[in-house]
Amino acid sequence: MAINYQEHSDLCVGIDLGTTNSALAVINKKLNGDIISKIVEVERPTDLMSGVNSSCRMSSQKKTLLPSCVYYDEQRGFEPIVGDYAKMQYSYRPNLVAKSIKSQMGQAQTVGLSPEVPDKTPAEVSSRILKHMLREASRIYRQKITDAVITVPANFDIAMSQATRDAAAMAGIKIKNADGSERPILLSEPNAVIYDLINQVQNGEISHHIIDLESEKNVLVFDLGGGTLDITMHKIKRREDCPEVLKVEEIATNRYTKLGGDDFDEAIAKVMYDHYLKQYASHSSVVAKLKMEKDSIMPHMRSYAETLKLKVSEYYRDSVNVSDNSLSDSGDTYDWDDLDQEEYSLPPVGGPIHGIGYSYDDNFTKEEVEDILRPLMGEGLSFDDYKRVDNIANTYNIIYPVLDVLRKAAEKLQTVPRVDAVIVNGGMSKFYMVIQRLREFFGLEPIVALDSDLAVARGAAVYHYYLHLYDEIMQEDMRLLNNTNVFANESKVQKPVASRNMDAMGTSIINKVNKGIEFGRKTLNETLYLGTRNNAVQPLVPGGAELPYQSEIIRGLYLMPNLKEIAIPVKRKALNGQELTIARAMVSLKRGYEKGAYVSICVQMDISKIIKVQMAISSDLEGKNILETHNAEIVIGSYEADNKNKMTAPVGSKLNVCNELHSLQQKCHQLSQYRKNDIRRNTVFKDIKVIKDGIMSAGNKDEFAEPILKMLNNNNSYLRLNLFVIARKHCEAWSQSQREALARKCMEQLNRAFFGLYDNSQDNMVNSEAVYTLAYCGSDEDLMKLDHIKEHNVFYKACMYAYGKRHLNTKWIVQKFLTDARFNNIASLQDTAYSLGMAMRRSESMAVEPVNMEEIICGLCDVIANNAYIEERYINTVICSIIALGCACDQRFGDNMLSKTMINKARHTLETLESKYGSYFYTRMSRSAGVSLKMLDGMTLSAEDEKFLLEKLA
Repeated sequence: MAINYQEHSDLCVGIDLGTTNSALAVINKKLNGDIISKIVEVERPTDLMSGVNSSCRMSSQKKTLLPSCVYYDEQRGFEPIVGDYAKMQYSYRPNLVAKSIKSQMGQAQTVGLSPEVPDKTPAEVSSRILKHMLREASRIYRQKITDAVITVPANFDIAMSQATRDAAAMAGIKIKNADGSERPILLSEPNAVIYDLINQVQNGEISHHIIDLESEKNVLVFDLGGGTLDITMHKIKRREDCPEVLKVEEIATNRYTKLGGDDFDEAIAKVMYDHYLKQYASHSSVVAKLKMEKDSIMPHMRSYAETLKLKVSEYYRDSVNVSDNSLSDSGDTYDWDDLDQEEYSLPPVGGPIHGIGYSYDDNFTKEEVEDILRPLMGEGLSFDDYKRVDNIANTYNIIYPVLDVLRKAAEKLQTVPRVDAVIVNGGMSKFYMVIQRLREFFGLEPIVALDSDLAVARGAAVYHYYLHLYDEIMQEDMRLLNNTNVFANESKVQKPVASRNMDAMGTSIINKVNKGIEFGRKTLNETLYLGTRNNAVQPLVPGGAELPYQSEIIRGLYLMPNLKEIAIPVKRKALNGQELTIARAMVSLKRGYEKGAYVSICVQMDISKIIKVQMAISSDLEGKNILETHNAEIVIGSYEADNKNKMTAPVGSKLNVCNELHSLQQKCHQLSQYRKNDIRRNTVFKDIKVIKDGIMSAGNKDEFAEPILKMLNNNNSYLRLNLFVIARKHCEAWSQSQREALARKCMEQLNRAFFGLYDNSQDNMVNSEAVYTLAYCGSDEDLMKLDHIKEHNVFYKACMYAYGKRHLNTKWIVQKFLTDARFNNIASLQDTAYSLGMAMRRSESMAVEPVNMEEIICGLCDVIANNAYIEERYINTVICSIIALGCACDQRFGDNMLSKTMINKARHTLETLESKYGSYFYTRMSRSAGVSLKMLDGMTLSAEDEKFLLEKLA
């Protein structure tokens, strides 16, 4: 069957690749149009049987649920065996059994397996499970299966989703179309549960008394499996133009939560291990051995814990006569305490511990099991706590992720979130303590999905059926994401958005079906960030973004000189706020750039959370002169550090304060260890400059205040020097008390200088920087204390700057400028002209100290017109003088009463610049001259003019 020019099998396959168990379903379509999703019984090895001549062979059995375990048989060259037999081997050979591998998806390597096992990554292990199911299903249906949908938790991040996609490809499932576009083979598990439920409602398999979908409903899916907790809220409503079609839209999804049945087992297993030690407490040598062999003992304890947990659940379920495979709408509730405890007492647990020689024998009561698991129930948290979810410290429980979803839903819907129904799914969701807690939290009876262990696979098959039906529509945005080069012609790029996809799909549905399911918008559960060299994070894809998504172009990233490779960390934030690197965008450049280069980035994400990162390398900050473009290779895996990342963050990014200052301190300490003629100093100087520049342009300057003030006590001169430079760039964002504390640090640094005590050249450089910084944070009284050191060559330039910026000691500045101008003191004239410009600058709130303005204007005009400065090296001296002349003649505020003669002299000087200096030099001066003439004429400056003036007089 050809759909969208792609060959599809009529067989629609859905696979639940679970943490504990996996399942595969296919679709049978009845003559009346009902879509029946059926679970396939998959054959798997269950045990060894004795054969002829003492040989052994595997016995096998067909079941619906396949344990998600892979045993690598060492005796057969590490041949992988999937299923029940593999699960049995875990207690005996844990280093050869991959169990709960889904919890490791997205990691670079599997944990716990022997190095000799050939499958190194979680994706490779998972592909074995997929291959087994596909192979067995292919035998039943007598056709090779390469087209299937695989479910993943809704809160899987991009690395986890990509790993699942890689596993599918290794198992033989096609992940791309013939045109190179991605195929949407991944489906979130909660969506699968919803699709299965809706399909059964439409087929009449589930009574409308269980859930009434005649009116719009907000449905929360609580899917607690073996390794993850998935919570999503969906809006389900009927199309007005086609009421038999139910549209499902995602409202919100929780952040990734690694909490599941394995964690329940682990909590019980830890208690069992403690009991095991107490069992042999009178034998110290035995206890010592048990402690030494803990890693070998714990797999047995986990198996015993799982058995105990299941027994508790089974006894409770049997006691209240609630079937494991039915939906109850009676509304009855039950309490264990009302039951006969003798009839439902728990059996003993334990048995031999392989390889240890000491058996484990124990007994637990129902109350003891509940006490162990109670911390996971989130007791004390209520519905309204979603309003303060960011302030909740206890996040390791089943309720916190619910609050996360409710908060996101409230933000998206702009109202108090309404939950009309709660559907529970997943093996652990059926545990009676979980059901009771959800009933208490929501105040309504949770709906237990029909055959909850199988609902996900069934729903995936339903989705696959409709995916084939609407394939052309679903593929449209996928092709756009793969075939669009956003840097080729930005003005013509059409951003793919989910709403356009859904509108087209709605039309397709009306034309093709009488009843069915419409796929609504899908959303990203948490924000993805781009990491940079200086530990900044830049948002890439915002949490809650509708998929498919294309970001705006991120500009301003700076690439270090001579680098030929880029490795950009892609990060997400854990529940504790820690930033985790989950993947890297890798690019090899055509060449290195001696002066560095700028990088622009655009990220695209499809409905399966597979991302594509496009980069453009340019010679300019705005990204107009593009040198080369690339599609980055996304390499998944976690990384402990990003020290090799050589791309700095854009201006205004939020930086990690501790990391940045620690890096600066380390480099300054390293610099102090090298002799002055050591060539390694140049490299360290460059590193310090990059770190310093990054900090100075940080978007969270206020957060640096206290750490910098504390670090200024350090006795390393290089560090204090750089901290003073950073502080004066930051202190406008600091509080008044922090600025006063910085001023005290400056005065402490200058204390010896006030008594005429000058240290080595390095300390004098620090003293000079302290003066510069004092201009930004000190009081007028502090600055006037510099008066008796202002003439010293160590402090002269800094004092000139400080007095000019603060409009203090202006007569001294004027005197120094006029002296430099009269005697052509070229070495210092630029500095005195620059300080004079600052001192002469007027504003509505600041006037200029009374001085002889005519003498100043004549002096500035003489400098500008002096033939001695018609050289490249003096161009900045002339520019400083031009700006100072404009400030001296500024007529915008009405307090500058200059004679017409002086005004005309200044105007003539500025208007004849080109004839005096020629077009080459005038090009450099023209902007300054234009702004100065506007001030001279009393004209209002544009925002760009004000910015230019501020930069020149910073």
